[in-house]
Amino acid sequence: MEDILKHEGGNGVMAGMSREGTVFFSDVRGFTNISEASPDPKTLIEFLNEYMDPMTDIVIEQEGTVDKFIGDAIMAYWNAPIDVEGHPDKAVIASLQQLHALRALNVKLKADERFKDVVQMSEENGVEPVDIGIGLNTGIAIVGEMGSRGRSDYTVIGDPINLGARLESLCKFYNSKLNISNFTKEKLTGDYIYRFLDLVTVKGKKEPIEIWQIHDYDKEMDETIYDVSREQLDKELTLYHQGIALYKEAKFEEALAIFKDIDSWEEKSNKNVYAMYIERCEHYIEEPPVDFNGVFVHTTKG
Repeated sequence: MEDILKHEGGNGVMAGMSREGTVFFSDVRGFTNISEASPDPKTLIEFLNEYMDPMTDIVIEQEGTVDKFIGDAIMAYWNAPIDVEGHPDKAVIASLQQLHALRALNVKLKADERFKDVVQMSEENGVEPVDIGIGLNTGIAIVGEMGSRGRSDYTVIGDPINLGARLESLCKFYNSKLNISNFTKEKLTGDYIYRFLDLVTVKGKKEPIEIWQIHDYDKEMDETIYDVSREQLDKELTLYHQGIALYKEAKFEEALAIFKDIDSWEEKSNKNVYAMYIERCEHYIEEPPVDFNGVFVHTTKG
C-alpha cells in the first residue's frame, strides 16, 4: 500500500491500462468431499481459513496481490498496479512454496479435533486433507479499477487471465500440481525441473500454446514435491522427452514403445500423461494424420 501511495497518491496506478503481468489460479482438490465431510458450515469455513491464511501470506511475501477468493480457489497476480521485477519467477516461487507448505499444513489439520471428520474421509480415500493444483500464465492484461459506481475493485482481465484459469483446471487432466504456459516459461530465470506436457489449443482459442509442468526446484532438497528419487525423476524425464520428440516428428511407433515402457514402471512421477500419449500414438498408427503438427484440441475447460 505504501508503494501505491508513492505513485501520484495512488491515483495514477489505479487507472485502467495494459501491462504485462503473471496470473495465478489455485484450486483445492476434492473440495466437494471436504464439504460433505464437514459436520457444519462453521467447521468448513474454519477449515478453509486454515488453508487460505498461509497460502495468502506466501503470495504477499513474494510481492503478489491476492485478487479474490472464489470458494476454495485463489486468484492472484504479479506486476500490477506497480512494477514487480522478475514477476514470473516470483509467481513460480510462491506456487512451489505453497505446494511445499501443504506438508506441514496437513500435519496440522490432522491434529486438529475440529477437522476429524474431514481427516477420516481423506484417510479412507487415501489422500491428504488438502491437495491443490496451480496454473500460471504471463501476458499483457487489462488492469485497473473496475465495477459499478457503488462498488469497484482493482483487478485484471483479458485473455492471459482466462488462460491462467484454464491451465489450473487442466492440472487434473495431466496429473500435474503446477502447470505453466510457454509464455511464462520463456521469461523464467530460476532453476526448475520441467516436463513438457502438451501442445494444445484450449476451448475458445485458435492459437496453440505449450503446457509445461514444473515438478519442483532444480536443486538439492531435503523434501520434494515429487514422490520419486531425483535420480529416478531425471531418468524418467530424459526418456519421456525422447518420446515426445519422436511423437512431434510423427514417429508414433517409436514414441509408443517409450511411453509404454515408462507407463509400466512401478515408480513414476506422473500417472496420467503416459496413458494419454499411448492412446494418441495408437490412434495415429491406425489412422495416420495428414500434415501432423502435434496440436491437441481441448474441447472442454478441464
